[in-house]
Amino acid sequence: MILWRARLQLMLLAVAILLLGLTPYPRAFTTAMQQAETLRASREYGAAIQSYQQASDQDPDSPLPWLGIGQVFLTQHRFVPATRAFLEAEIRGAGVEAVLGLGQSRAGKGDWASAISQWLRAEALDPEDPRIYVALGRASIAVGQFQQAQDYLNRALRLQPSPPDDAIARALLGRVLLGEQPELAKAAFTEAGDEDMLAVLQFVSAEPSPARQALLLGNAFLQRGELSLARYHLERAVSLAPGDAEPLAYLAHTLDQQGETVAALDLLEQALELDETSALVLYFLGTHHRLVGNLQKAQDALWQALLQDPENAALRAELAATLADQGDYPAAEEWYMAATDSASEDVGFQFMLVHFYLDHLYRVQEGGLPAAQALVTMIPEDARTYDLLGWAYHLSGQQDQGLLALREALDRDPDLISAHYHLGSLYATLSQRELARHHLQRAVDLDTDGYYRNRAEMVLQDLD
Repeated sequence: MILWRARLQLMLLAVAILLLGLTPYPRAFTTAMQQAETLRASREYGAAIQSYQQASDQDPDSPLPWLGIGQVFLTQHRFVPATRAFLEAEIRGAGVEAVLGLGQSRAGKGDWASAISQWLRAEALDPEDPRIYVALGRASIAVGQFQQAQDYLNRALRLQPSPPDDAIARALLGRVLLGEQPELAKAAFTEAGDEDMLAVLQFVSAEPSPARQALLLGNAFLQRGELSLARYHLERAVSLAPGDAEPLAYLAHTLDQQGETVAALDLLEQALELDETSALVLYFLGTHHRLVGNLQKAQDALWQALLQDPENAALRAELAATLADQGDYPAAEEWYMAATDSASEDVGFQFMLVHFYLDHLYRVQEGGLPAAQALVTMIPEDARTYDLLGWAYHLSGQQDQGLLALREALDRDPDLISAHYHLGSLYATLSQRELARHHLQRAVDLDTDGYYRNRAEMVLQDLD
């Protein structure tokens, strides 16, 4: 811990010098930087960027504002402008911090080769910085180089990283050890405080079959979006049980998520040869065809899956989504309602039904509003239900009820992005511009996926 404490002391000293004005920075610069950091801490990211830019105007040669801007964009998952900001910081002499940020920006776009290249540059600048090896370990896992990942993560731990980086390194190390050395993986997860993966390990360890263990691990990582690890374990499951269609189907779905759709279809065809009546295989065949745009083939496969398992709510909902993609809204509505009937205890399907009506602007008043009201009755403690109810009221022309429901949503969850977007849009409709700007900007600041951010930015442009 000595190295980490020394780094922390140096960092705090640098901040103190900056804020106390003991450097040649103009007072206006330090004031703007302080304001930017305060706004960033409160997640008012748009205003924070403006303050960073004001600081840069005061001292164009300083890398600090550009580092701050880059970190804000990383937080928002806006990786292209983050790259530009870190390049500006590097030009101004930011060194390893800028290069680390460039690697994070490239990793955020899924360009792991470029990210690794940047982090290797960072290693050349400071080979004793454990953050670099944590990053390289994560990247190595993403590209399927698990032994290399293990080496990097062990090196990071030998350099005594900060507690957060230490926990990340151990959690990642546990993942690469999980298949071959479960006891070491358990120790790593325990030290990392990774209760989720400890539960996975306990569940998998209760299964006596190695092939089944590999399948369960693959599914666990697939559910968590850790595709390289999912692929590794599912490939093991296929090799351990070559006559089983189930691991082939899950592996195909993983390849679809990785963009390898041709290989995925080949595996699905192999799985069908092993078991042409498997609802699971037919389901993944349907999701594959929907992914690549073969909607009629997707519909056919899902229908065949439903013939094998007619009460399966997930199959009904997937068929509904496929029909909606084709513009057949009456049929889609019928199948979404059938999904909710099959799984009346699972509110997820009721959410799907409400979103279908509202997202497609289809029978909002006749179907969407009653479905949203039913959802609030099912889980009245969930802020998302009031958000959807408020939006349904708005789309139905009932603005007062919409305002009440959307305010209730934000009272229950002040960070609910969709509710900020919906309330801001409603205020814009009512020509209450300042309130509209406030909530739309919150949606822009908080959204890391871009769905609501892009829409909020368009409404803000119209307001301006």
